Amino acid sequence: MKNMLKLGISLAVYAVAACVLLAVVNTLTAPIIERTKAAEVGAGMVEIFTNADSFEIAGDFTRDASTSIQVERLYLAQQDGAVVGGVVQATGPTYDKATILIGLDLNQTITGIKFLALSDTPGFGQKATEPTFYEQFAGKSATDDFEAGSDVEAISGATITSKGVAQILKYAAYVAGNYLAANYGGATGSGAAPLVTAEAKPFTYEEAYVSLFPPETYPDAVFTDVGKADGNPRTMIVSRRVTVTVDGKVVGVMASAQGQSYHGPGVALTAVDLNLNILGARIIQLTDTPKIGLRALEESYWSKFADQRADAPLLAGAEYDTLSGASITADCVADMVKVGAVEAAKLAATLGGAAYDGGDDYPLNEHYLED
Repeated sequence: MKNMLKLGISLAVYAVAACVLLAVVNTLTAPIIERTKAAEVGAGMVEIFTNADSFEIAGDFTRDASTSIQVERLYLAQQDGAVVGGVVQATGPTYDKATILIGLDLNQTITGIKFLALSDTPGFGQKATEPTFYEQFAGKSATDDFEAGSDVEAISGATITSKGVAQILKYAAYVAGNYLAANYGGATGSGAAPLVTAEAKPFTYEEAYVSLFPPETYPDAVFTDVGKADGNPRTMIVSRRVTVTVDGKVVGVMASAQGQSYHGPGVALTAVDLNLNILGARIIQLTDTPKIGLRALEESYWSKFADQRADAPLLAGAEYDTLSGASITADCVADMVKVGAVEAAKLAATLGGAAYDGGDDYPLNEHYLED
């Protein structure tokens, strides 16, 4: 007992000592880290805004955090005491994340950019920090499109990084340009805020119900869960089947199918009407690679299944376009949509809908069978 008490006291003493030591180290190093960061920002501003002889933080600038791009601070670029533009610091999503300094003069022309941080893939996304990529932005107008593959030359093998950087620049330049126009006589832009693409997320079942059967089209719709399908059709689990009624009349049926995607399980919910037309599909669960396989969560992908037939094939390259760089994920999700559509169609047929004659041996992409 004494040994245990002694051991406990010793561990407590070591823990306290470690905490005190960490606090001391943090107190000593934090100012050094902040000075180093400030020096890096200062050097970056001089590099990208060569016409300025001094920089001063804009004290009345309100930090913009209304989108996935965080416009963190703005510095006024001055020449002989007069404001000639600004340097804005912004952080946003790329393949992972980037923090960038962007110089902007009073004509809304970008004077240059400087990466303060980029955590994208070495050898691919990190090429954004090379002059051959970032120098192309100097001289561009904040009102340009900033579209990779159009007025922005994308990095080969790192299109997602290229698009992310372009989106950060476009939005941050818009925010900084508006501030300079309102406070220092800078040129005004188009007035419309750039559209910032939000990170796509899976739907909850409740969100999916309302999205597939919107109240303006299906007023007072009632959603009734009628349970699982029998067995495991095509190696998938149909865990939920839902009837949709308006004024007591069935107007559609939904079924969810759980299957295997590239990196793990996925669930897709498919809705059909009583004529066996697919009204749409929504992704409830998807485990996959960020910015690659998870692009299947984006509306541009799952919207392609609307207006297909539940009793017709749903194959890549024919009924829908697959995802570049994520074809296995795209095809696996499409198979979940197809299985859900078939099970929904079978149930619809028992509720007064058109007969389902497609059988159970319908074709699938079957990428989920691959190693």
